[in-house]
Amino acid sequence: MSMFRNRKSGDDAVEHALPQSEASAPRAPAVREKLDCALGALAELDEQGAEFALVAAERKPGAADKLAGHRSKIEAARTAVAELQAALRLALRQDAEAELVGHAAARDRQLRDFEATAEKWTRVGVELAGLLEKAASLRVNLGTLAEEMQQKFPTGVVSHPIDFKSVDIMVGGIANPIAIDALLAGEMFKHGLPNAFLPGARPPHASLAYDRPSIEPAPVVFRRAGAYFIGLLREALKSHISEAA
Repeated sequence: MSMFRNRKSGDDAVEHALPQSEASAPRAPAVREKLDCALGALAELDEQGAEFALVAAERKPGAADKLAGHRSKIEAARTAVAELQAALRLALRQDAEAELVGHAAARDRQLRDFEATAEKWTRVGVELAGLLEKAASLRVNLGTLAEEMQQKFPTGVVSHPIDFKSVDIMVGGIANPIAIDALLAGEMFKHGLPNAFLPGARPPHASLAYDRPSIEPAPVVFRRAGAYFIGLLREALKSHISEAA
């Protein structure tokens, strides 16, 4: 009986319902191996057929029956080869289709992974842009308040001019005056990473270019500067009142 005869109509559905692990394995190699065996067997039978034909031609007893039986074997072997050849063509086509499906699935996973990262990138960019807008507004407000402090600081009570647009940062235990924008640039530099600094980020002092953790936090500097301005005016007014008395 042929190896592919009496195939049930539902076999195709069963074939496509194979588990993923089994269906994903190439089917052609196993079929090709069986086909090679079948071709070898057919070649061997063909060689034997010449011997049977020679004996039959010599009219030896029983040779004709043996030749007829051998012809049946050769026919069955040829049928098996033909069926395996057809099976190999089908397996090759299905393997190619499965490979395409696998490639498509892989590309789809790549797309989903990239899409998820791109969506995060977009959200972070939008959030950063919003924070920069807020930072720009706060910087304008800070400058306006510096001018207002300059106007509200009484004249004549302190012998030296006061610059409310600069502050002191501590570098190695020594106070170093810097502009407000340099302080802010240093704060961005402190919290940044190589190749990922905010635009304009730079060290507030040359000695801190390779020592970001040692940069004094800007909030600390602002609090100290605000306390200094208030304390300076308080002491100056006390002295001015005492001299007037």
